[in-house]
Formats: sequence, structure tokens, C-alpha cells
Amino acid sequence: MSGSTFAGQGGSPLAELGQMLECSWKNIEAAWEKTLRTQELLSKIIEGKPGSETSVIVHGSVARQECTQGSDLDWTLLVDGVADASVQQTYLVVKKTLSSEAIFKDLGLKPPGREGTFGALTFSQPIMHFIGGEEDSNSNTTRRVLLLLEAQPVGIRKEAFDRVRKGVLKRYIDEDRGLLRRSHADQSVRWVPLFLLNDFARYWRTMAVDFAYKQFERGNEGYALRSIKLGVSRKLLFASGLLACFWCDPGISKNVDQESSKQGLVSCLDSFLSLTPLERLALFFVVQIKASDSQFMRDTARGLLDAYDDFLGLLNDPEKRKHLNELMPDDEEGDAVFQEARAMRRRFRLAIQDVFFGGDSPLHQHSIEKGVF
Repeated sequence: MSGSTFAGQGGSPLAELGQMLECSWKNIEAAWEKTLRTQELLSKIIEGKPGSETSVIVHGSVARQECTQGSDLDWTLLVDGVADASVQQTYLVVKKTLSSEAIFKDLGLKPPGREGTFGALTFSQPIMHFIGGEEDSNSNTTRRVLLLLEAQPVGIRKEAFDRVRKGVLKRYIDEDRGLLRRSHADQSVRWVPLFLLNDFARYWRTMAVDFAYKQFERGNEGYALRSIKLGVSRKLLFASGLLACFWCDPGISKNVDQESSKQGLVSCLDSFLSLTPLERLALFFVVQIKASDSQFMRDTARGLLDAYDDFLGLLNDPEKRKHLNELMPDDEEGDAVFQEARAMRRRFRLAIQDVFFGGDSPLHQHSIEKGVF
């Protein structure tokens, strides 16, 4: 197969990995191109509406560069400034603009989910200051973690987004008191931000628990499709966050010039988290293959990207997506579409396990000592 190009994104780690492996992933590329068109249209639609203290942020597949037919348009208006009645007016204008039926028809997207986490105002203070404790609700944790792992500002007003994300990262690093002082036989522990890592892990477990809650609350509606998403795109999100924490170790990122300071770690995280979740994994593979030309890394990268490409192909098939969304749990075992999806989910799971726990993976010891215990 020819090398991947990812039109318009020649510098993407996905393009470089495709060239190294002589692979192309047509469904990933198609979703990438659809997302670019979607983001461009959204930017034009909201032009001039938010000010310097607000940013319109997209989440979900629109932020991950993974738009498929039927994806949700998850968005929030992030506010970082003094409380002012004009913010409500800005929100109402943005909400009306992003809720028109014409937008959903033109983009092939759906409105935000029913939980109310998206399509809403988000204020910077609770996101930044309520990390843990009773005030840190599920919604607050979700908005904070997704701000780091799965968010992209649309339009030209990105100042609020940039300030808040860097502020949140600084909070995690500043509060990790022993981060650069830890004495340990494995000196790489000095680089791993455990406060941040634990919050990513907490969010992943919250998603898994909420999956069971939604199954009960919705009477199994959409169970099969949500099950596949939990095991693939949601798992990728957590894996990319765990990798971001390990990426702070120069032994993993191969960044020998990385500054040994808290500001250096904030900059490292900010840069790495600016990539999409799939790009973060791709960059890890590119760096490791360049360093050692490991066949294990090549095989693992190919297996992971192939499985994810199949996942996006499934989501972009209207008939299969509708079928899985309507399939009831009692009918799964004999259902050909679900069995196909489950086999793909299993391939992805095994590839992710190899990334973090494979005997030849450079993340093996990190994953055991910091990711598990």
C-alpha cells in the first residue's frame, strides 16, 4: 500500500507513521478530511460571536478529527473572565447558531447528548479549582479532562481555551509536590505527573461505571453501539492520556533537551496534548521505531491503526450503525454485525495492551509501577 498523506496535514504523525509502515488507512483519512471541512464551516458560522474571554470548543469526534456520518456535535462555550451578563447573551447566540437544523443536515451530525454536559456554558474556575472533593462533580471532571484530552477551539478566538488549558496543567503540576524531587531506583519516576495520571485514570473508571448506569437508565437503548465505543474510542482517549503522562519522561519521548522544571513539564504536556488522541499514539510509534527499528513496535502500530480504521469504517456505515444502535443485549450473540464489531474491538484491545504491557514495550515498567500500582 502507498504511504499515507492525510491531505492538508503533511506534518501529522499519522502521515509519517503511514510512510514508515507503507500503510494507508482510508477510513481514518476520510474522517480526518470530513472533520477539517466541518471545523472550517463551524468557524465561519460562529465568526465574530465569542470575545476574548470566551472560546467555542468542540469535543468528541469533531475534536478527535474522526467525524463520521451520525457523529454528535458536542460543544461548549468556555468562559474565562469576570462574570458578566453579556456572557449569557453570547451563549444564547452561539447556541441558536449551532442548533439550527440546517447545520445538522449540512454536516451530517447530531445534536449533543441528553445528559446536558455539552451544548452548555463552562466556566474556568470550577474546572481549574475543583479537582477532587465534593465539588468535583461528574460533569466538572468530564469537562476538565476532555479539555485536555479531547477538545479543539473553533473560530479565531482561542485565547480563553489556551489560557485555561495551560492553567489546568499548571495546577496539576504545581500540586504534585514531590514531582521533581522523588528519590527512586528508577529515576524516570521524577518525570511522571501522578496527580494528572490519577485523574485521567479516575475519569476512565467513571466512564466505565457510567456505561452501566446509562444501560440501566435507558433500558438498554443503544447498548451495543455504546459498548463498542467504550472499548475503542473511549479506551483510546484514556490510553492517550496515560501516554501523555509517560511522555514527560525523556527516556520515552527521546527529548534529551527537555527542561527539568515544572514549566518544562507543562510545556511538554501542552504540546503533546495539542495532538489528537490517535496522533499521540502515532507519534509514540514513530519515535520508538526511529530509535530502535523494533519489529514489535511496527507490528503493534499496524495492528492498532488497522483496528481503529475498521472501527471508523463501521461508524460511517449508516446501516451497521443503526443496526447496532437498535440491537438489544439478548440478541448480540447471534448477530453477525455485532460479532464483527466485537472482533474488531478485541483486536484494538490486544494492540493497546501490547503498547503498555508488551514485554518489548518501553512503557512496560512505567505501566506497572505508575499506571497500575
